[in-house]
Amino acid sequence: MNATNSISYFQDISTFLKALKTFVPQSNLFHIHRHEDAPETHSEETQLFRTNTFSVSLLTDGEAVYKIGMREYSMKPGSFYFMSPQQLRYYKKIKPWKGYVFVFSEEFIRMFSGISVYAEYPFFKLDANVQLQLNEDQLTELLPLLEKLHTYYNGSESDKLKYLFHYMSLVLLKARKWYAEQHTITPETVKPVMLSKAFDDLLEKHFFDIASQRAESLLAVADFAAALHVSSNYLSDTVKKETGKTPTQIIKERTILEAKSLLRNTRLTVSEVAYFLLFDDPSYFAKYFKAATGISPSDFKDQK
Repeated sequence: MNATNSISYFQDISTFLKALKTFVPQSNLFHIHRHEDAPETHSEETQLFRTNTFSVSLLTDGEAVYKIGMREYSMKPGSFYFMSPQQLRYYKKIKPWKGYVFVFSEEFIRMFSGISVYAEYPFFKLDANVQLQLNEDQLTELLPLLEKLHTYYNGSESDKLKYLFHYMSLVLLKARKWYAEQHTITPETVKPVMLSKAFDDLLEKHFFDIASQRAESLLAVADFAAALHVSSNYLSDTVKKETGKTPTQIIKERTILEAKSLLRNTRLTVSEVAYFLLFDDPSYFAKYFKAATGISPSDFKDQK
């Protein structure tokens, strides 16, 4: 699949795993499997997608490129990484994977705890570095917990969900400890990088809010600058230096990407897409889209 031509949305674990052509989960609360046990139909590469689930994955062997929140990560043996519902994702396998992956819903957490996942586990936050690189000692600690999770998931224990929750919590608590050890206070020299990443993260959150119909208007550079407590000029200069593109260009590209997905993958009319993306005037949206792509939104929608 081409990773840049559309964005898919998966509302639960079942639809997510079905799209990846992999396992049928026992429920939409929790699922775990070994990477090496995935069927041959499992997708080697995805398009950009979001799913309303949390995901945690460990590679003990293999290699992949993973895009999470519009930034790329190189996954290799020992890579342990975390994804949350707000993040845009894409992956491409380079070498066959071994290890574990588990996915869970916020409902699963609420069944047994009142914690905020984002407050309790910083690697799920939008502005987090989502990857840990584990050493042999850490892998020795982690793998038995994942094996227990896998065993209970495939077993018939009457309190299965409780066991799964508690073993999963142990995994996440270990990860939180290692995350604190690997990610210390940001030095002054990387603050521009962090500002650029914070802008990316806010942009992804904004489009998640749009997709969830919780946003009231399409945000501009000044809105992001205010949220980040910097001037518009400083944000523009910093992002341009770090990415080669201005925030205005990035916002426009991201808006067009979302528009293409809606036009191609839904039954919404061009006008409905315009209003869904919080444009006040469908004719302006059509001009905006054509100026960016060279084709009208109606013609793009007809290109099946």
